[in-house]
Amino acid sequence: MYCTWTATSNLCVIRGASPLWTIRACSGRTAILDCINTRHFRKCVLVAAAIVMLTGCCDTAEDFPTEILAGTSLIADIVADLTDASVSTYTLLPSSSCPSQFDMKAGDIKRLQQAGLILLHPWQLQLANITRSLDAAKAPGNRVRVVEVPGNWMLPEAQTAAVTALAAIVSDLHPDKQHVFHERAEARRKAIMETAARARGIIPEAAAANHVTLCNEMQAPFVQWLGFDVADTYARPEDWSVAEAERLVALGKERGATLIIDNLQSGGLRMSATLARDIGAVNVVLSNFPNGFPGTPTWEAAFMENINRVKEALARIPTP
Repeated sequence: MYCTWTATSNLCVIRGASPLWTIRACSGRTAILDCINTRHFRKCVLVAAAIVMLTGCCDTAEDFPTEILAGTSLIADIVADLTDASVSTYTLLPSSSCPSQFDMKAGDIKRLQQAGLILLHPWQLQLANITRSLDAAKAPGNRVRVVEVPGNWMLPEAQTAAVTALAAIVSDLHPDKQHVFHERAEARRKAIMETAARARGIIPEAAAANHVTLCNEMQAPFVQWLGFDVADTYARPEDWSVAEAERLVALGKERGATLIIDNLQSGGLRMSATLARDIGAVNVVLSNFPNGFPGTPTWEAAFMENINRVKEALARIPTP
């Protein structure tokens, strides 16, 4: 590995076995001797100077985080959009996993230690796996930012609020690019509302209101946004008792539920399929995060995937 440290920017340009050069923040002159003592010193300095000129000089590494660690793919998607993917992002939580059940790996701790900025949802600070990882990484408090937007970010209204909040955060980091971030935020907010209008055209609220559903509690906000009559919600199947399963079946039959809507990240999906079969309803699984299903890397793709899944489920309901 060859590295050069620059006093003005605390940036370290590193070359390993790969021919590609990468850039990261250094806490000091930890690797400078390795660079100086090699014949590659001249090349190392020239590449470092070129990268600094292209990216702009900063007073500290914190002013220009080389990697942003996002608590979920919901955050990562917005940051990538606002920054035009000019800042590398890493998603801490796998999109198909339950946030509270996922076990952090040693690599995640290292990422937390090296990230220039860590962005989390408020609810993530209530999860033991997240707080333990932050403690283990000893991440400085000034590098952890909580995006104070409540609610389910899959809903268009919450998504637009999250875009506004994250635009303010990245603008604080790069004041010189504030106008660019706000222009991109405005364009994204407009696209979100256009997507919401398209969804209303596919599943009109009036049509949804004719159907009674039972749904996973994590999908309740989205199902209610669509206009469905939610008879009741249920927790993760692993928390069900026999009595709870019997109650849900009885309630579903009594109310004439036509849809059982489950949440991908909650797991135990066979239970909702069994519940739907016992009631005589149609089962459908939705995702609360981008990248939960294949081909859904963005909020818009994930949102429309959910819409289309509900549409297909409605088409499978037997005509009385």
